[in-house]
Amino acid sequence: MLARHARPRPGPGPPLARPLPLLLLLGAVLSGPVSGHVPRSVPRTSLPSSEVDSYLTRFAVPHIYNYTVLLVDPASHTLYVGARDTIFALSLPFSGERPHRIDWMVPESHRQDCMKKGKKEDECHNFVQILTIANASHLFTCGTFAFDPKCGVIGDRGGRKTLKQRWTTFLKADLLCPGPEHGRAFSVLQDMAELQPEPGAGTPVFYGIFSSQWEGAVVSAVCAFLPQDIRTALNGPFRELKHECNRAMPVIESEVPQPRPGQCITNNRKLQQFSSSLALPDRVLTFIRDHPLMDRPVDGQPLLVTTDIAYLRVVAHRVTSLSGKEYDVLYLGTEDGHLHRAVHIGAQLSVLEDLALFPEPQPVENMKLFHGWLLVGSRSEVTQVNTTNCGRLQSCSECILAQDPVCAWSFRLDACVAHAGEHRGLVQDIESADVSSLCPREPGEHPVVFEVPVATAAHVVLPCSPSSAWASCVWHQPSGVTTLTPRRDGLEVVVTPGAMGAYACECQEGGAARVVAAYSLVSGSPRDPPSQAHTVGAGLGGFILGVLAASLTLLLIGRSQQQRRQRELLARDKVGLDLGAPPSGTTSYSQDPPSPSPEDERLPLALAKRGSGFAGFPPPFLLDPYTSPAHIRLTGAPLATCDETSI
Repeated sequence: MLARHARPRPGPGPPLARPLPLLLLLGAVLSGPVSGHVPRSVPRTSLPSSEVDSYLTRFAVPHIYNYTVLLVDPASHTLYVGARDTIFALSLPFSGERPHRIDWMVPESHRQDCMKKGKKEDECHNFVQILTIANASHLFTCGTFAFDPKCGVIGDRGGRKTLKQRWTTFLKADLLCPGPEHGRAFSVLQDMAELQPEPGAGTPVFYGIFSSQWEGAVVSAVCAFLPQDIRTALNGPFRELKHECNRAMPVIESEVPQPRPGQCITNNRKLQQFSSSLALPDRVLTFIRDHPLMDRPVDGQPLLVTTDIAYLRVVAHRVTSLSGKEYDVLYLGTEDGHLHRAVHIGAQLSVLEDLALFPEPQPVENMKLFHGWLLVGSRSEVTQVNTTNCGRLQSCSECILAQDPVCAWSFRLDACVAHAGEHRGLVQDIESADVSSLCPREPGEHPVVFEVPVATAAHVVLPCSPSSAWASCVWHQPSGVTTLTPRRDGLEVVVTPGAMGAYACECQEGGAARVVAAYSLVSGSPRDPPSQAHTVGAGLGGFILGVLAASLTLLLIGRSQQQRRQRELLARDKVGLDLGAPPSGTTSYSQDPPSPSPEDERLPLALAKRGSGFAGFPPPFLLDPYTSPAHIRLTGAPLATCDETSI
């Protein structure tokens, strides 16, 4: 069924519960170390499926899967979806209308060929339907290619004897994506996107996704190939396989016949009395038949290399920015169902946004672009994503830092809008994203300071998670602290008497800085204020009472199940029935799981208590291997949540 989700309007929500001890952030804090730089291969922002779901549209039909073939007919604004069991026709952009289901008879010859391959009759019917729509998609795609009028396919009519009714201009060359480490190249091509601009508007670019053939960590690379790079490789030496030593060698130039094999019939060739490929000498056709592979590869320009992310699909389109400069925007589909939006800026590809498209991880099987909409096919559904959704960016700084060539900040509307070539009252900066010079100073946010009671010699990790992975963060701490270890998830502090005091994590991006997390380390000795000790003790008491109540409930349930089982056994002995046998019409049965013990229940409760955080951040946690009353009190006491808008 079709379901369209309306994005809720932003607005102030109900305030969340305040943490137990609160302080106000006063004045300036002391200087501290700077966190490490994050590469542009890491997505700047990441949104889970729950947030992405508000501005996309899903299409799925119950009990039908594998929406892997997508065909867009631009003339009728129709999307043809080839699934496992049927084919659907949807009007673009699709919303809540009922899809049109397509069925037709499969030719008997196709059905017989399919059944010879070992498939069942019903499988062959569906399989041939998918192949039919896939072939139709290929015909649509071929219609978008622009052939050189001096060459084209008109002059290539095959040979008279050799390569009869076959291509004589068919050449092959290896595509390699150079790697950054040890000169190792990525050679396994996963997908290729052709960016064909309007005639006279720019140079065509081919973007390819590569993976490594070496086993180990998951590595993906994105490379760009230009027509001149391909032309250089095709005009180079041919490769010949030496069978006696089983290795490839370049063909000596003097052994290549003339006219050069594999070239198109140009006007110069026609002046040499070669009006078409039928007039080529047999030695030229024999050579190209035996040497279709070029010796030199086509080396691409590496734009992006990622680890632990497997890219499977890529589509690209060229977008004009507010200044009139064109940028290539790429959409990369991953193996676990994420969509990365990247912009080709300078000599690198910057991944700006990561969207989790599906609640459950699944590979992205197919992607198509159509008039500002991205159509994504997967196993469970077809997802329609709006590529010009600038309204998701709520402030001037967010709009500028997003570096989306389509979006610009409007001072007149006080909103991020699609500029559509209009310049009045709009600002945008794709290259440097300088927020400090373009946006007015936004009101600063004062985060809540969390008071953390600690014991001497303990190891405390103070979390810091900025909204942007590209932000440069600085920790400010008291001057007496001596042992600090910056971590990816925060700051590790070895507690000493001089380490007590205020800590703040300040993150900067685009010239704008703000404090995103603040803490205050206080001594956790028995001389603590009575109110604080009473609050922590009440939390521990409530936790213990909850565990006891859960244990008692489980004990009663277990005893009830045991009594019911005894009654069933007595009934079986009386009437001679086998209660363990499955009922008629079934082949298996399930048994009741054993009742969990109170000890089994205590562990997830404790883990959930420790995993609770505030404002999306994990709570401060201890790394000290030595146990102490302070450790028990800190890890057992829950931290209250705070208003996410205040951090």
